[in-house]
Amino acid sequence: MRRLALIAAAAPLAALAAAPVAASGFHDLAAIDSAVARFAGAEIGQSGGAQAPVDRQMRLATCAAPLALDWYGAGETAVRVTCPGSWRVFVPIMRTAASVPLAEETPVIARRDLLRVEAGGAGFRISRSGEALEEGRVGQAIRVKIDDGTRQGRVVTARVVEAGLVRIAVR
Repeated sequence: MRRLALIAAAAPLAALAAAPVAASGFHDLAAIDSAVARFAGAEIGQSGGAQAPVDRQMRLATCAAPLALDWYGAGETAVRVTCPGSWRVFVPIMRTAASVPLAEETPVIARRDLLRVEAGGAGFRISRSGEALEEGRVGQAIRVKIDDGTRQGRVVTARVVEAGLVRIAVR
């Protein structure tokens, strides 16, 4: 009986712990981790991914607008995550010894190369053709012109995956 009373007393506490983070007025930090993983193209702890999960002790106001993510620092050493008009955090990116000397590697894409440009998310992937506006090494972000039906085309930034292939981060 005593055990049953303890379980009954603990049930409301378990429900409180499982309540959505947004109900507390704070942003879901796991959502930031997921957004950074999608943006960087690598999971936490992997080369190119976040070094560690976002500090769970942070209390960031719930963000009503979509998060804005962009690379920060020379050599893209962090991802800047911004809630427009509210807060901003920097998530350090893990670089292995093999990924650090990117500047010394031979470019796999030359200016004016024709490329396949891919973008995707959970359960979908699309691709288009594009033209490199600058040379690039694997892992480097370069500018690419995509044919959008206008004479000028649309210029986007994409990360070099391999010779002839670049990927756009979908936020």
